[in-house]
Amino acid sequence: MIRTALRHHAPTEVAEAVALLDAHAERAAVLGGGTMLVPSLTRGERDVDHVIDLRRLGVDATTVTADGVHIGAMVTYAHLLAASPFPGPAHLLQRVAGGITGGPQIRCQGTICGSAAYANPSSEVPAVLVALDATMHLHGPGGARITPAAAFFLDAYTVDLRRGELLTGVTVAAPAARLGYCKLKLAEGSWPIATAAAILPPTDAGSGGAGYRGAVVTLGAISTRPIQLDLAPVLDDEGRLPSDADVDDWVAAQIGEPWDDELAPGDYRRMVAGVVLRRALRRAREEYQ
Repeated sequence: MIRTALRHHAPTEVAEAVALLDAHAERAAVLGGGTMLVPSLTRGERDVDHVIDLRRLGVDATTVTADGVHIGAMVTYAHLLAASPFPGPAHLLQRVAGGITGGPQIRCQGTICGSAAYANPSSEVPAVLVALDATMHLHGPGGARITPAAAFFLDAYTVDLRRGELLTGVTVAAPAARLGYCKLKLAEGSWPIATAAAILPPTDAGSGGAGYRGAVVTLGAISTRPIQLDLAPVLDDEGRLPSDADVDDWVAAQIGEPWDDELAPGDYRRMVAGVVLRRALRRAREEYQ
């Protein structure tokens, strides 16, 4: 039960929603799927006076073209799963939607954009958006602006949303590429301990498809924000990785202060980072073979 008196707003225009957010600042909360906001209000963890409901803004559609996918702020995980397969690496969004923590209840209510705005370090969504080089669409008192996902996620539960700004959608390009993904969890219903999304060029003619030239891997749930690694410094002349132990040591050295919570200590997350990275790379290479 929410014990605080709240004023519910259901604007029909983005400009109206922005004006409400700007006017009420820290005393207002945005209601999308509500999977994080409503429990926090119920437990008394958040204290606000106004709730800005996005359901009437018309940001609940997914648009797919040959070049990529645009996902509105109110598109649920279930919506993504019901859509036709997305082109290229963008289909990782659908893979993540199918295995999202929380099961059917969260899939039918939660949204990609809501998870992005909440920026839980243990969520899959921030790292996946960074891996896919997503573009975040923001609207605020000064008008519309876009920013790359890599610049949007600033810290744990902190994103580049300025006063009065609203995340209205994300766009993901769909270039030709090989994709590999790995997620480590304690149980089906738990948050991930570590994730890795590997994006490789379509082919690597110099090594018969067995190398990793041009590979970029994005690690999630390991630090307060996604970590994107270009593998070039660790590859040999043929584009191959060194020994597993050497890879793990190199990856661990790239991690600053690891994320530490009740699921796993930071030292454990650092230890498994190289493992999930190597698994994601191998799965990406298997797409070519």
